[in-house]
Amino acid sequence: MKKLLAACFLLSGLFMTLVSCSDDSNSAPPPGTSDVPQSILAQFSEDYPDARDATWSLTQDGYYTVEFSTSESARNTSWYDKQGRRDMAQHEIFFDQLPDAVRDGFAATEYGQTGSEWRADREVDVLKRRGSGNGNGETGETLYIIEVEGPDGTEVDLYFTADGILVQEVVDAGPDKNYGQYLPQAPAADMKDWLDTHFPGYRLIDIEGEDGGLEVEFVFDRRKYEAFFGPGNQWLYYKTELHYGSSLIPDVVKATVEASELMQQGARVDEVEMYVVNDGGTEVAYFCFELETRFDDDRKMYVRADGTEERPQLGGGGSQGGMPVETDVEAFLNERYPGAVVVERDHDDGFLEITIRHEGVLKEVRFNGRHEWVRTEWETRSLPDAVRQGIEAEGYRISDNEFERIEKPDGSWYEVEAVKDRREWQLHVADDGTILAAHRDD
Repeated sequence: MKKLLAACFLLSGLFMTLVSCSDDSNSAPPPGTSDVPQSILAQFSEDYPDARDATWSLTQDGYYTVEFSTSESARNTSWYDKQGRRDMAQHEIFFDQLPDAVRDGFAATEYGQTGSEWRADREVDVLKRRGSGNGNGETGETLYIIEVEGPDGTEVDLYFTADGILVQEVVDAGPDKNYGQYLPQAPAADMKDWLDTHFPGYRLIDIEGEDGGLEVEFVFDRRKYEAFFGPGNQWLYYKTELHYGSSLIPDVVKATVEASELMQQGARVDEVEMYVVNDGGTEVAYFCFELETRFDDDRKMYVRADGTEERPQLGGGGSQGGMPVETDVEAFLNERYPGAVVVERDHDDGFLEITIRHEGVLKEVRFNGRHEWVRTEWETRSLPDAVRQGIEAEGYRISDNEFERIEKPDGSWYEVEAVKDRREWQLHVADDGTILAAHRDD
């Protein structure tokens, strides 16, 4: 992930092994280590007098990083800037050593529920960061990263603040985590003024940008927010997650949702996000409801604050006129969906979810923590003749005129609701009409 102010991509071609400071006496480093300033080596010795097996590297953006062990933690990393200031440090603790607030925050997630099939690692990574000039002084936000593994081997990294707020969820990030992206950052002066005005006392978590835009993640009033800015640091919109019972959701909005066809057919509200959009200088609120259907499908419904069902126009500053995304993600989209415009960038259930407009259709494209493509889906009102014929040949009758198109690395299919023997079914049908799976609605 490209960062505007601080990114620590430890690319193998840029790695420079500079010194291995394993001398217990902390004596001067051996010859050949002159690339590490003596002031930084001295500061490191002062910060970690019992450090062992230290290995230094120089990052792409000029940070001196050192990996080492101590008597308290076998795996540590510290990041020093060119002036010798320690901007961030990572170390390990045992899960049982977590602050109570973090353990409570974890227990409140689906991964920490009693009886959950997810299992947390016994070691937890801790990131301590220098203050970034956002109202929390010289002490920056500390992050606790709990890794959990599901019964199918899926791994999820959960990032918590010290007071137990879940601020990031990443699926399959891989063993070599790039914590350098969380080095302390400071927003530009005009951006900081906007944040101070709208969210006084906010706590900055992360700034990331690509291709003319910025995403700022922060905590305010015990809730995580994401604010998006375009060229010239003009704010485009901000969003946050809400509970369905939140007083921030107007009654007229809930009434629109409850009256929707999906809810009448038995869907339930799974998640809610509030968007506040810059509409020509006027703030307009929208609410995105993720509805779980009786077939366990997720459908999104957007409602404006006045109760009108409408999807917000979010704008953006990308090279194709849409929201900015990471370079490798943009390259994939350009290759697989040429001409697509990015409408929205989001995180959903630990995946990076990119909404694109391609060939006149809105499509949701998902990537895991390594930015590997996982899935694309979109709604369609048309089916190939072969698909219809295959369904009818097996004795099913199509019961809905809206279908889902699913694409994954290992195959593609249509999701179709149908009736057979007076029962409702959801069918997965290949392009040639072969029914790959049939799920009954009980």
